[in-house]
Amino acid sequence: MDILLDSVYLSFGSNDVLRGAHFRMEKGKVTGMLGRNGTGKSCMLKILTGQLRPESLYIGVDGQYTKDLYAVPGLINYLPQHNCHPKDMRLGKLLVLYGVDEAAFMAEHGALFPTGDLRFGDLSGGTRRLFEVLLLLAADTDFTLLDEPFSHIMPIHIDYVRAVIQRSAKTKGVLVTDHQYQHVLDLADTLYLIYEGTSRIVGGREDLVRYGYIR
Repeated sequence: MDILLDSVYLSFGSNDVLRGAHFRMEKGKVTGMLGRNGTGKSCMLKILTGQLRPESLYIGVDGQYTKDLYAVPGLINYLPQHNCHPKDMRLGKLLVLYGVDEAAFMAEHGALFPTGDLRFGDLSGGTRRLFEVLLLLAADTDFTLLDEPFSHIMPIHIDYVRAVIQRSAKTKGVLVTDHQYQHVLDLADTLYLIYEGTSRIVGGREDLVRYGYIR
């Protein structure tokens, strides 16, 4: 299964942000997306999740035109850059809402979250972020989109999250974008760089240097 965005044109007034950008995610793979601030990377994510309507766009799921990815049950879930769950809700309730088996989740991650009776707001900022990343990866969707999953997470947990992303990508497609680009570079089976209004598949650090993303 794959999701294709193609022929994406987006402008704000006289500012052309995206000019024919394209992007493909595949189930069973980690897809990385990088881009400097202001190049349109966040716009691509908002288009993927239906938050932003460009002037032109084609979305296909397995070659079939699909107007709104979020309207297809079980297709995608999405973690934005900021915490997005109610602080007074218990972890167990959040797991239920996402269709995740609490016992299985706690058996796998219980060393990080001792009980599902804790409220989301009882966790530290970094641990809230960690829980959200693991929650969305555990949910039964074909694709999970993670915007800045490594931000605010303690360094000791980054390798843990990377390992869970790799395991999850055996059964779903995972999109990862993060300013900590080395983690994206290490994880991605396919890596896109949003650059000068277009999207390019890049092969590694040398290409990122060539396009001025890193020195």
